[in-house]
Amino acid sequence: SYNRPVIDKLTTELLQTSLDVQDFSREVVQSFIESCYSGEPQNISRDNFWEINKISTVFEVSWLVDKCFEFLDSVDLEAYEDQLFVVQEALWVSATLKNERLIDMTIRKFSLAITKSDAFFLREFLSNFSARNPNEMNFAMKIAGNREGIVVESLISNFEGKSNELDANSRYLLGKINASACSKKHTALYLKLIACLETINLKSGEDCGLVLQLFKNVCLRTQEDLHANVVTAKTKFPNLFLDPAILKTHESFSGFLEALTISPLEFNSLMIFDAIYVWSSFHKRSFETEEFKVTLQKAILEQNISPLSSNYISNLFCKEFPHLVSLVQSLKTSDTLTTSKGYARVCSISEYSPAQLFGEDNEIKFIFKEKPPELCCDRIGECGFILKSSGIKNNKKFDINLLPKPEEYPDDLHFHDECLSVTNMHFTIYLRGWREHPLTWRGIPKDGSKGTGHYDWLGWSFAPDHRLRPVVYVNFKSNSSRPIVGPI
Repeated sequence: SYNRPVIDKLTTELLQTSLDVQDFSREVVQSFIESCYSGEPQNISRDNFWEINKISTVFEVSWLVDKCFEFLDSVDLEAYEDQLFVVQEALWVSATLKNERLIDMTIRKFSLAITKSDAFFLREFLSNFSARNPNEMNFAMKIAGNREGIVVESLISNFEGKSNELDANSRYLLGKINASACSKKHTALYLKLIACLETINLKSGEDCGLVLQLFKNVCLRTQEDLHANVVTAKTKFPNLFLDPAILKTHESFSGFLEALTISPLEFNSLMIFDAIYVWSSFHKRSFETEEFKVTLQKAILEQNISPLSSNYISNLFCKEFPHLVSLVQSLKTSDTLTTSKGYARVCSISEYSPAQLFGEDNEIKFIFKEKPPELCCDRIGECGFILKSSGIKNNKKFDINLLPKPEEYPDDLHFHDECLSVTNMHFTIYLRGWREHPLTWRGIPKDGSKGTGHYDWLGWSFAPDHRLRPVVYVNFKSNSSRPIVGPI
């Protein structure tokens, strides 16, 4: 007999001559009965596959279950609709009948088909991954294998399309690629993904942690490519245009310091101070001075960075924040946390209106009024450098870079490329009457009023009548030879 245990028991032991089956259609029941009598599958099709497979499983007719699997295995996978049918049926069998055999068979079949068709199915399947359920996402990752590039492409498409925040599935995919190799061949894709993540609203510490972990992995595993593609080490300031999400996400100072500590970016001491300054002004909150001093001390010792410039923190605008005033006073009395040596403060020779500085292209000249002893040169009053800026216009963002080649400088300006580079420079702006404000962690400046001359740099607003003078702090005592990974 082709009848299996359940049917045998019903007919021979329980002596049942009929059975009321309400969970299946009449056609499926008829096909099942004919199959059991003939020993051959009858009329299995795409329309009734899942019912035939289910009724065969319920009544433990294992040979018919095998035939169902053979039917699904015979489906040609050339078209996406055929691929999707096989996947959905395999997932249904796994979720409903608790049988992983069909999943394993489908993965083996797809592993060959994907290689042949350049992963067409996976790209289509993940094109709207936000609508996928957890079982579908798990299956997609099994299919993906080591094709991490496709997963990264899917995340990029999602963020470039409509999503401005992380959902459960984007968190899931970020977690998966964080655990992957972040291979060098996908460097350009990872950098594009990180650029997309700059625009994302990170609502929780978990979200921020995922993004920071991704950045850290990319920095560690594709370091050479990052130096070549993200940061032109001799031109881009490490303290400009950093994503302020880490500041916005963490409302507690302890949580913020912890996130800052695990960040993959390499900081100088001024960038660390900028972080707590901007965090405090953004959240309008005070903090424990000693807690920050411990963090700074740890960074100086463990990361081998130079202490804070006492000149820098003295020139910052702090009077609206009494706790910052107290912090500055406390830091200036510490020989291990601050120093008055090694740093040179140099201002641009010209002042600018906000519209001139942020809306126009400029060559901003800086000349050392007092020649630092590190510049072994007899051209007194001519040593300096030029920053080239591009304005906010024609859908372009504000940008500013160091002019790095001595041959590009005019005859009356002597650039020392042997000791001047952005890796030991810190950029800020002096606002006449208001001193200097830190710029690290403020993101990118924006035109705040459509041509009226008002500009905003994350809470630092510039009116048309403001007079601005760019300022650079040069650390000639910097003992770090490592390139500083800067903004994306």
